[in-house]
Amino acid sequence: MKHETLVYSAAMATLSLLTCWSVGAQDVMQAAPDHFKVKVENSYVRVVENILKPGETDAQHTHPAGWYYVTQGGSMRVTYADGKVQIWEPKTGESGWMEAEAPHTSVNVGKTTMGFILVEVRSAAKSK
Repeated sequence: MKHETLVYSAAMATLSLLTCWSVGAQDVMQAAPDHFKVKVENSYVRVVENILKPGETDAQHTHPAGWYYVTQGGSMRVTYADGKVQIWEPKTGESGWMEAEAPHTSVNVGKTTMGFILVEVRSAAKSK
């Protein structure tokens, strides 16, 4: 009985944690519509542009895998739901592929406005 109670408690704690994590993990257009703008959307891709002025923050959100292009370089602090923190300091004109990103917030910690275009690949989101 004691073992069953422990297993049940652990299962409920895990379920609760996953539920909280997924509730906070929103599509970027729901979480940060003031900073992200849809440029193109169809059954294959969604192209979004993000512009963050110094000190501005995007609420917790996720991204599917896709390609990015930096329109205005800068310095962004990305804090993931698991507590991991990264500083992203891309240069204007930088581009590349990014894998799907776990729930995170983004803050422009630089002194200039920062911007990028993200091409979210819908088939990449479905295959994860």
